[in-house]
Amino acid sequence: MTEFLIVAPLLLFFGFLSVQFVLLYQAKATLDAAVLEAAREGAVNHGAMDAMQAGLSRGLAPLFARHADAAGVQSAQLAARRAVTQTASIDIVSPTPAMLRDFARAHFYPDEGATHDEIPNDLLMYRDTALGAESGVDVQGANLLKLRVHYCFDLVVPVANKVLYYATNVIGNVAANGVFPREPADADVDAYGSPRRPDSVCRTTLADGLQHQHWPVALESEAIVRMQSPFRAQAASAGMLPKAHR
Repeated sequence: MTEFLIVAPLLLFFGFLSVQFVLLYQAKATLDAAVLEAAREGAVNHGAMDAMQAGLSRGLAPLFARHADAAGVQSAQLAARRAVTQTASIDIVSPTPAMLRDFARAHFYPDEGATHDEIPNDLLMYRDTALGAESGVDVQGANLLKLRVHYCFDLVVPVANKVLYYATNVIGNVAANGVFPREPADADVDAYGSPRRPDSVCRTTLADGLQHQHWPVALESEAIVRMQSPFRAQAASAGMLPKAHR
């Protein structure tokens, strides 16, 4: 009985950790698919940020699904949209501003009555393969859309969530006996516990985390696809979301 009382809490904690890591793996796999969905949306919509945000939220919806009916699907989609708005950021790695300066051309669309500066996407196999003066790539390379998504995933398993959040952000000092000498949330200097490796997006005050059990960690994923429409800088910048907690 004595041995069990000593070992049981440790075994229970590792059980919690195992469940949390399984949920993290599921979230990362879902995020990978969602980022590819966002890139595909951008490829056919001139790199429009609002289209990529919609694709990302659609791909993340399975993480929020609780009921297998129409109402459950709608609820999951709304929750995913809120998550993308509040806890995710989409960075366009390519095309770069240098690629736009090298290859973007003004194109007038009579049906819209508007002119757009865009990287040509038609007849790529016949276009000049000379490298751009600033970007160092050709027009084919400038038609590759690469996205990087930073997403904050809430850890939900009790005990394991706080431990992983502290470990990820390197919060607090471990004493010689293997426990915190004092709770970092009590620190007067920094409400975030003076993290030594903080994440500027996925962070929360320790007081709020302790009260609401809100412990987010950052997941990142990248995807690259070939543009299926001319890339427009104006479309990419329109509807960009503010990065949460910055």
